[in-house]
Amino acid sequence: MSTSVIARQSGDDYQANFFWLKAAALNHTPNKGAKIAWELNGTFGFDDVVLYHDPAILDLGEEVAEEYFQVKFHVGHQKGFTCEGLTDPEFIGAKKESILQRLYNHYTGDKNKFKRSRYYLVNTWGIDYSNTIHELLDNSGRIKINILNQGTDASKFGKVRKLWREHLNISDEVLFDVLKSLVIKHGYDDEQRLKENLNVSLSHAGLKAVTYDTRSSQYVNLIQQLHKEGKNVFTWQELFDICKREDLIAERQQQARDYHKLGVRSFQRGAENLHLEVDSVLCLQHLFMNRFIINETSWSDEIKPQVESFAANAIKIAKPLLIHLDTHLSTALYLGYCLNSKYGGLDITIVQKTNNGKLHWRPTANSTLEAKNFWKFEEQMLDPGVNDIVLALSVTRNLKPDVEDFITSKPNSFGKVIYGSILPSPGHAAINDANHIIEAAEELMNYVSANRRGALRRGKVHLLLSAPNAFAFFLGQQIKPLGQLTLYEFDFDNARGGNYQQVITIQP
Repeated sequence: MSTSVIARQSGDDYQANFFWLKAAALNHTPNKGAKIAWELNGTFGFDDVVLYHDPAILDLGEEVAEEYFQVKFHVGHQKGFTCEGLTDPEFIGAKKESILQRLYNHYTGDKNKFKRSRYYLVNTWGIDYSNTIHELLDNSGRIKINILNQGTDASKFGKVRKLWREHLNISDEVLFDVLKSLVIKHGYDDEQRLKENLNVSLSHAGLKAVTYDTRSSQYVNLIQQLHKEGKNVFTWQELFDICKREDLIAERQQQARDYHKLGVRSFQRGAENLHLEVDSVLCLQHLFMNRFIINETSWSDEIKPQVESFAANAIKIAKPLLIHLDTHLSTALYLGYCLNSKYGGLDITIVQKTNNGKLHWRPTANSTLEAKNFWKFEEQMLDPGVNDIVLALSVTRNLKPDVEDFITSKPNSFGKVIYGSILPSPGHAAINDANHIIEAAEELMNYVSANRRGALRRGKVHLLLSAPNAFAFFLGQQIKPLGQLTLYEFDFDNARGGNYQQVITIQP
């Protein structure tokens, strides 16, 4: 077999392994709208691997919806990147067009799309440090436009600018626009290092590692066969399902994914297809209108017993539970209350909707959180003759102004108010994961227990909460020591006076 054939085959294998490196990483990101393509038609010159992001990711403050990769593996290292090499078709093994010309073709094809894209030249060749190129690339492989723009055409950097500009027959301004989307990944991993990094990524994604004691790679063969079948664009779930059929799932991941999937729905928007995603669903939609239960008696007569029955059936299943909470805080909180961890050490993962898509939040035995305070607490005595307390928890937004209005509207109703504000500040990104919730809830319960003394222990807790559903669920697992508790929702739609309204009461 000729050396050129061996080099080409090695290049194909390297490209396939690079594809799986990027594909496995899709499982690590919260961006569940991402897709990956292999040897995609219509992206000439940067068609080896393509990543699509939905929603777009941020790169240096700019939205990037698509990333295009040209991947080149070289057996030898007789060449290095130079300014001239970017204008030479032979440098990339082409006959007619240089890498800059191919990049410019994408720019002229769709300028708006180009600005929301990045084009990567992934190459095992390093930089020729005797060439000006090493002064023009930053640590990430981007062209330093501010350096390239220095001096006249006769200067060191001006000569490069003139070379590239005349090569493309464009102005300096257009050249700079074109170069902004180019990233040169020079001196990229050799075959062994790529496989080592690939195995780390595969392991995190729950897939079997690439073995070193066989002559062929099942992953390489798989993507090449899929391409022959005309399949070259995939979501992570599609790839995972394919790998499952090919027996490429790691045993521990196979066990971890053996969920019984539950869904609770009390509103329609965003949950229309919930019944298609789960094994069993509790639909309470007909009992709610916007944020509130339609009839006051529905909680005790219908919702409470249905949630209790749903939870009891889930406990009997004796499998890890994956729970979709397309529901109100009240139901999420009470479901957590009913699925208390005392029932046989339940293994529960909550599907939490975030700005970055749906995340799986599951508490782990060994938290990576450093010991610290999770809350800023404030207290105010209101009426020493009243036993009830208000517990106001600000996680996604600051409740204090609205809570103060609520307390003022109900004089002589509460003996004390405790304000808990998540640190460093409330917001939609204030909670990291399930471990964060569990530890914050434990600190909260310890604080309330220590600061609710005497007659206040015999009173009711009035809970006002702004938090993600997962927070409400895991908090619900821990609130039984608070005794009788009433949860309120804020009337954002001004349907019932624009203040806090009682929703549910939990009796121990």
